[in-house]
Amino acid sequence: MSITLTTNYVSGAGFVNNGYSADWSGCETIVAAVSDKSIYIEKIYIISETTETFTFGAGETAGSVTATVLGPIYSPGYIILPLEFTRPLKITASTALTVDAAGATAATIIVQGYIR
Repeated sequence: MSITLTTNYVSGAGFVNNGYSADWSGCETIVAAVSDKSIYIEKIYIISETTETFTFGAGETAGSVTATVLGPIYSPGYIILPLEFTRPLKITASTALTVDAAGATAATIIVQGYIR
């Protein structure tokens, strides 16, 4: 498993992380932990090559999310699945945002939010 991650972070304004992996099973970090700060998620976009379920979590333990934040989310193949939150999802301080898929599928996941 290997993730290609592109991060656009502007201090004080937030981030947009674009992650692509050929295999999201086994858990991948999409937003790295920041010491003593929490990650807040405003939007998530999933573009999966096949029908798949994704679980978003706080941290990774033995190839799975440590604590589920959102999911499992069903994503049909070859569509953009937008998830936008009126109030942002908060990840526990000093903990990474991770993503795990039920199967070995290729997908792009885009996450927008901020760190405080």
